[in-house]
Amino acid sequence: MEPMSYSEFAYSYNLIPKIRGRVFSIGVRADPSLNTVESFAVILFFRRRDGRRIEVAKVDTAPHDAGRIHIDRYYRELGADIKQFDTGIDDWVDAEAYLKANWQRFARQYCDNHGRDLRADGANR
Repeated sequence: MEPMSYSEFAYSYNLIPKIRGRVFSIGVRADPSLNTVESFAVILFFRRRDGRRIEVAKVDTAPHDAGRIHIDRYYRELGADIKQFDTGIDDWVDAEAYLKANWQRFARQYCDNHGRDLRADGANR
C-alpha cells in the first residue's frame, strides 16, 4: 500500500467559533490506516480563499528525530523555534485531544503573529 498523500485526511472537521473571521479545522491522517498506525499527523489548519491549506499547528511522527512524536508550532512568531519534542503525547488520539483542547489559543496566536499573510520563511505555506 502506498503512503497517504499530504492532503488526504482519514477525517476532518470544522471548529466553532470562528476566530477573527476564519474557520479553523482539525484533520487527521494515518498511514497505513487509523486501525494500524505506523505514522500519523493531526493538523490544525484553515483554508485561504484560494483553497490553500495553512497549517497553524501539527502533531506528527515525521521522519526527522527518528519519527518521534512532536509538535510543529507554526503559530509562533518568525524566528521562533517551531518544533517541540517534549510533548507527553503517545498516539494520534492524544494528538487530536491536545489540538482540540488548545486550538483557540493557537489560532489567536497565529492571527496575532501572522495576520492573514504567509510567514516569510514559508513555514505555514
